Amino acid sequence: MSKLFKNGFIYLVLMLLIFSSISIGSASAAEVVDYEEGVSNLNNTPENSAVVGSRLFKPEIGWKRYDVPNPLVKYTNMYLFSASSLYKGERIEGKANDMSLTFFFEGTKFMLLDFLDSNRTTFTITIDGVSETASAKGSSVSQTVFYKKVDLPYGKHKVEINITNNINKNYFALDAIDVDGFLISENDIPKTKSITLDKNNLELLEGSSEKLTATVTPDSANVIWTSSDESIATVDQNGNVMALHEGEAIITAKIEATDITATSTVIVKKPSNESSNAILSITLVNGITKEYDVTNKVLNDYLKWFESAQGTSTFKFSKTISPYKKVTEYIVHDKIASFEVREY
Repeated sequence: MSKLFKNGFIYLVLMLLIFSSISIGSASAAEVVDYEEGVSNLNNTPENSAVVGSRLFKPEIGWKRYDVPNPLVKYTNMYLFSASSLYKGERIEGKANDMSLTFFFEGTKFMLLDFLDSNRTTFTITIDGVSETASAKGSSVSQTVFYKKVDLPYGKHKVEINITNNINKNYFALDAIDVDGFLISENDIPKTKSITLDKNNLELLEGSSEKLTATVTPDSANVIWTSSDESIATVDQNGNVMALHEGEAIITAKIEATDITATSTVIVKKPSNESSNAILSITLVNGITKEYDVTNKVLNDYLKWFESAQGTSTFKFSKTISPYKKVTEYIVHDKIASFEVREY
């Protein structure tokens, strides 16, 4: 009996350990959110208001904050530093002659946070291959925005920070990164779908056509094309726009099965008829008749001149009398008895 009780107790203990192990394993396998998402704006303003120099304890609405150090932020010649005033108590810093830091993010904007201090070094920041010089010099407390970049095209961006020739041994430090999307690894494929068009506006003549090109993320996404008014302009499923009638239409490119769209405004105009011709026959007061083969533009210019001119004012006509010879004739306003227009 004692042996049976002992075996039962051992079995119970083993079962408890198994269930405990399963519970711990499930918790560790759950997705870990490694960022803090903003729920309010600085000073409770209606819109984001943080700028370089703002002390920002929490990310603003639409932003996510990532603590540094972070596995997605790679750096060289820098080390971990701890202090209670820092975001989550840690940052990376260094004052070596040659330091670097790299991260990738998906989105359109980001901010870097730490102290502004007089001992901060100048650094070169390169975003998608475009470089500029910046620094965190100043005077402020912790968790302050020392660099901000906005208005990047939506997508995956590479950010590199380099400090070279740091002969004064000034510090570079990074406490946190705020982004409007996600920090990602170099090989990550952006999760969020997006679409842009190569032209936001088109101006076409009736009967002409032009192609719109859509850039989508991911590039395998299917695009559906529509026109707001097919009596003015149509579009096929390859983005080819045909102008039919004078007016304005909106061409929309939409990622299939989503509400994600991009638009282009198409303005259709009637073709100019300046190149069409007419015969202008002018009879002078002396009975001589002059005839000119003119374009509609020249004819309209003549009509405007005739209505406003007087006296000895003249109008110039260029006349081709052979393939190799042109002459210029001047008609005096008060010498005109009458004229007629014969269009063809």
